[in-house]
Amino acid sequence: MPGTNEAWGWHPRTLVVDNYDSYTYNLVALLTDAARAHYSSFGGSGEASIEETERRAQEHIIVIRNDEYSWETVRDSILPHVDNVVISPGPGTPARREDVGVGRDIIAHTQRDGHPVLGVCLGHQMIAHEYGAKVDQSVVPVHGQTSSIDVLDDSCLFHGIPSGFCAVRYHSLTVTHMSSSLRVLARAAGTVEHAGRMVASTDIMGIRHNTLPLWG
Repeated sequence: MPGTNEAWGWHPRTLVVDNYDSYTYNLVALLTDAARAHYSSFGGSGEASIEETERRAQEHIIVIRNDEYSWETVRDSILPHVDNVVISPGPGTPARREDVGVGRDIIAHTQRDGHPVLGVCLGHQMIAHEYGAKVDQSVVPVHGQTSSIDVLDDSCLFHGIPSGFCAVRYHSLTVTHMSSSLRVLARAAGTVEHAGRMVASTDIMGIRHNTLPLWG
């Protein structure tokens, strides 16, 4: 019948861990748009169908702050009800427990429960740090500048995205040394402005774990 899972199809439910960053809600908006587009293809054009589409889209995105719940509560009461996790940008460093909260536990727990995790900015650095890579100050902090991004592996996270695409960057930390359990998916290319001169910048922009469903 209309409204059942079968009638409306399946769409993953996503947990977003907010590391106290305003950009988190840009990610939430994109995820909600994707869910809305999925359910719009099953619903009709009537007011009731539009309302149901919106309700379902909103229900599929769950947002928590990184210190809102204990790890035990997240593990036992939240993770069993989601299909994947997005860990947001945020201030601080992945080495400080106070800065990352339960996001660190979720990343480590992927070894046992297999939840796919996408880390963005700080979330990306958290994955790198957890699996043995070094995260340090960038040679050049990049705040609001654009760079060309060289895609080195388009089989997963960058599938369908052409190498050399332009991206806005905003970060002062970067992954400086990779570990054997991770591989680089993309790097910045070209130069950025720093102290009135142009400086080469080849920071790592995308990584994944070799065997676990972890991407940054």
